[in-house]
Amino acid sequence: MVLRFKLKNASRFSWEGLKGWAYNTKEDFSRMSVAFIEVTGRHGKIKNTASDRGYIIIEGSGKFIIDDEEVYVEKFDVIIIPKNTPYDYKGNMKLFLVDSPAFDADNDVKME
Repeated sequence: MVLRFKLKNASRFSWEGLKGWAYNTKEDFSRMSVAFIEVTGRHGKIKNTASDRGYIIIEGSGKFIIDDEEVYVEKFDVIIIPKNTPYDYKGNMKLFLVDSPAFDADNDVKME
């Protein structure tokens, strides 16, 4: 089985400092979801209680704060954040986010 998703069909989301497009949902494929994110500010500190997350920096640079450790990132870096790990990020960058299992908003815990 091959699943293909296009940006033109993605669902848009945004808040101050961030806008993105969710390519698929847990209903489309429960084991993984993917989003494209444009960061121009700060994400906000959270943790996800169910999914491991992988971020691929495709353009720009910024900083991830993972479990209170600062990690500077730039184009082509990959950051993996295990579930239940508090994190935040900020900068001016474009990212791909992979959630495994697929994203479920009920599993995001805002920490501020």
